[in-house]
Amino acid sequence: MISYQSKTDIQNQVLNLLPHQIEECRECDQLPASLEELIKHNYQATFVCYDKQSNSIEVGVENEEENSPYPEIKVHRIPLAKAVAYIRKTFRSSDADLKFYGKILAGYGSSSKIEEVVLV
Repeated sequence: MISYQSKTDIQNQVLNLLPHQIEECRECDQLPASLEELIKHNYQATFVCYDKQSNSIEVGVENEEENSPYPEIKVHRIPLAKAVAYIRKTFRSSDADLKFYGKILAGYGSSSKIEEVVLV
């Protein structure tokens, strides 16, 4: 299925949806799948999870500077109280990124799979 979306709409929807997803995280004690995908994409993270004890989002980013045979993963903790501001700072506006966000938005709360997003 193809989804046609405007660049401005995608940006506004992603930024407006963030506070609701963070609130959902507080209520359900887990990250919504779409928020997890967004954080992984924006931070180029290996993993993302919600830590209920510290009330924060943990983001594991592989350290590319190390020459170790095993990847070294640095864990960043984002307090839920500051999560919206931190994640908004990572928003990217290139066409490829907007298409990725568009796929997340088109699939959010929908059972149909979006194969392609066309920017208009």
